[in-house]
Amino acid sequence: MIMKYDLSKKPTRGAERTLTAFFETMLSLLSQKSFDNISVNEICKVSNFPRATFYNYFDDKYDLVDYCWHVLAAEIEVDQIQSAPSDNELLIYFDRLYDIFEKRQDLLKDILKNNDFSGTLITSFINYLKAIMQKIFYESLAYTKPDVPTELMADHCSETVLLILEWIFLKQKPTTKAQAHKYLNALLN
Repeated sequence: MIMKYDLSKKPTRGAERTLTAFFETMLSLLSQKSFDNISVNEICKVSNFPRATFYNYFDDKYDLVDYCWHVLAAEIEVDQIQSAPSDNELLIYFDRLYDIFEKRQDLLKDILKNNDFSGTLITSFINYLKAIMQKIFYESLAYTKPDVPTELMADHCSETVLLILEWIFLKQKPTTKAQAHKYLNALLN
């Protein structure tokens, strides 16, 4: 993700407060209206920051929504997953995503009320998660079947994880984590 603000360095307290305010404002607005109907002016008004401040951090509202996906994905704690025993990485990653989706279930429902499942916003969220998962699975899967390239297997695993999470949380088909593990096992074995 490329942003005006360099996320690789530790943010100052002021930058942290500003980024948090824009993040919370965007999630709040997304739970009230369609992404297409949200303007930079509205984001600035609700967050109590001038447009100049917004543009110091982001190019546009699409950049801000990508930042929101970045913050949510950071909750997964990818570094800890990659240091786990390789047999468990997929399950650990799935469980973290499941927990995040479950914790933010009300927000997801509100966002889905206002944003079409196949629209820009949901598609960008799914694509963001998919890119992260493909990278993780490609770099860390202990996959040794010579018949299928590792990259293809990483794509398959990430698609399967997303498919199950979409089914449960975005399409709102309540499923326990234990049952979701069974789905994951059945679809990947």
